Amino acid sequence: MKNKIKFISALLAVLIAGQSFAKDSKEVEKIKKVGKNEVIVVGRISVTPEEDMEFYAKTRGVREDEKKTDSYNVPYSMLALSDTDEYVDFLEKNPKISFEKGEFFYAVYKFDKKTRNIQFESATEYTFFGSLKTFIYIPFNYNVDIPSDVKAIYIGSFYYKTTGSDFTLKNFSHVDEYELAQEALDKVTKEHYQLYRADLKDNASEEKKK
Repeated sequence: MKNKIKFISALLAVLIAGQSFAKDSKEVEKIKKVGKNEVIVVGRISVTPEEDMEFYAKTRGVREDEKKTDSYNVPYSMLALSDTDEYVDFLEKNPKISFEKGEFFYAVYKFDKKTRNIQFESATEYTFFGSLKTFIYIPFNYNVDIPSDVKAIYIGSFYYKTTGSDFTLKNFSHVDEYELAQEALDKVTKEHYQLYRADLKDNASEEKKK
């Protein structure tokens, strides 16, 4: 797996509660079976800000009794298509699931059997303190091919560091934690699915080739 992935943006946009789709996420469930045109996508996301988050929480009106662990949603949101039927169809096939910071996420994605490709466009929501009052969108604009004999893929662990109240990206690491990811997956599946190290392709680069 590639150790470094080109970012689509150096700025993580801060958004106000009520504008996010985070509230539409469902509870985490164990995976019982993976269908013919489905694949389990596994990864991990963590954001470490330099900002004084206690002060940030106060300015956003997050009470002490509301604070929870940071969380994020998968699948990745296709913001560019948010007002289209294609976007709605994507979310219907791939309902959002919420995971806590540092946890490996796992989600079953449906893919087109002709292309065997899953495309992530734009961003995913990351929520500080587990509150809709304090969240940002994390850029993610990649696609991945699914080999014919693969039922589970690992797309890597994503570690972000931000600075300032506008959460400007300071550092980004794409790390291979394959063994840990496999252990995490085995705990939530009824049967064993061997993880495949996926090669993420930049959507922008793919467009240039056409």
